[in-house]
Amino acid sequence: MSIPSVRYADLVFQPDLRAATRDDGAKLSLTRQERALILQLTERPHQLITRQQLLEGLGDLAGELSERNIDYLVNRLRKRLGDNARTPRFIATQYGEGYIWVADPIAVAPVSAFLLIGPVYGLGENEQAAAVVKRLGGHIGQALHGSRKVLCLPQWRFEPETASHIAHSLEISLWPEDGQLHMALVLKDGRSNTPIRPFRLTVPLAGENAELAAFAQSLADAIWAHAALPGGEPPNPTDRPLLLRLHDAAVLVTGDIESWRHNAQRLRAAQADNPDDPALAVLLALNRYTELIQGPLSPDTPPLTDVQWRGIEDDIEQLALGALAKARSEPMLLLGIAKVLCFIDRGYLKLAATLTEEAFEASTAFAAAFTMKALTLACQGEIDRAVDLYDRAIELAETGSQFHIYLLILKGSALLAADRRGEVAQMVAELSALDPASRGWVGLIFLSPKSKRTPPALAMIPKEAGRRMLTYLHRTTARQFERRHHQKNVLHGLAIHLARVHGADVIPSPLREYFPKRFADAS
Repeated sequence: MSIPSVRYADLVFQPDLRAATRDDGAKLSLTRQERALILQLTERPHQLITRQQLLEGLGDLAGELSERNIDYLVNRLRKRLGDNARTPRFIATQYGEGYIWVADPIAVAPVSAFLLIGPVYGLGENEQAAAVVKRLGGHIGQALHGSRKVLCLPQWRFEPETASHIAHSLEISLWPEDGQLHMALVLKDGRSNTPIRPFRLTVPLAGENAELAAFAQSLADAIWAHAALPGGEPPNPTDRPLLLRLHDAAVLVTGDIESWRHNAQRLRAAQADNPDDPALAVLLALNRYTELIQGPLSPDTPPLTDVQWRGIEDDIEQLALGALAKARSEPMLLLGIAKVLCFIDRGYLKLAATLTEEAFEASTAFAAAFTMKALTLACQGEIDRAVDLYDRAIELAETGSQFHIYLLILKGSALLAADRRGEVAQMVAELSALDPASRGWVGLIFLSPKSKRTPPALAMIPKEAGRRMLTYLHRTTARQFERRHHQKNVLHGLAIHLARVHGADVIPSPLREYFPKRFADAS
């Protein structure tokens, strides 16, 4: 078991006691003799250790030293620690006998960071190299959109017991030569110390080091790729679907929940390098799906025209079907293909169900497979079986995660289609408790047509925006259900409340014609 870092007064000592850091950031490197003295003193705090014991404890480091030289070494160590013999914080003197370590250890909070730069080998006392490493930290922070904590701790060493608060680390080895700084860098998983990707970089020791900004972006891309792209390892029963893995990767690197914009550029670049990779095609299809889900909800995104919407669906269809042959042996890819084919509502529901069953039979990814099996069953009208599978997936999902929230919304949509309003209300309450920010828009989607109170937020929506909301709800949720009464149930609540505010003509004519009885009394 490794020894954790320990604080004494204003000094935090590294686990091996070879160095310490003051609260003002100043570094203190100890000689081998000083380290040997501190090791002896701290092993027996508040106990007298004689000069003879300290001398013997130096072992081979003692050389020709005598007991009288111990006083010199201790006084030099005191000075370096910022200690005072009259009012000691670290080492007290018992005159004529020896010394006592009087400082009590203070628990050091585990280092917490999204990315920790360290350990840095070969830094020594080279101030120019230290400045390069410091600037690198600033560039990495910018590449991560300023949304993540980046720490630079060159003396840090990996400790399994205290690594749980570090998402990633960047180990660096330096070699300054002829005005250049050669850098070997390894991005690692912070919790396990497992290497993710190595890098090689050479920059001038002096100057602004423009190369650092480009490297920082490459590092951010590597973090994203590790989080987003399937790595070939067998999935666990609790693993998220690829759709959510992709979303979470963008949020991880940017801090922005509108993930599709950030993913699109990286996926296109990756596909340009690997045009025949079926995984990238499936991820691009899933990202275009996310664009249709997230884009219309963003105030910064102009409304999509019908032609634009169909164009994106064409792209999704092409990408998914084009990847199908090569993805047959990859269950997670099959589930992704099934998801988007089910969504575009172009007669692929049976194929989506078949692909889902194939994936389930061949995979250990139970949570992801249960989710897709539930979705295809709900769309085919088997709501009870779908709800049971959603519950099984929820049991496997991490409580409060995006996967958990996603499952609750899907389950709520199935219950809404079946007009099981009491259970819908329970789901909305559970979802609001997990994600208070979702309370507004979730409440609008799952409105009861029998409620006499129209939410103020809905009452303030202009007629054209209300019309777009109904079209959006139809395209993203209602039309995927095969049975007409399920489609009606999904749209009914929102349609009734919008019609109260704006009149029946707020309902787009294709929807009024498709559900004439349901919307006849909408006004």
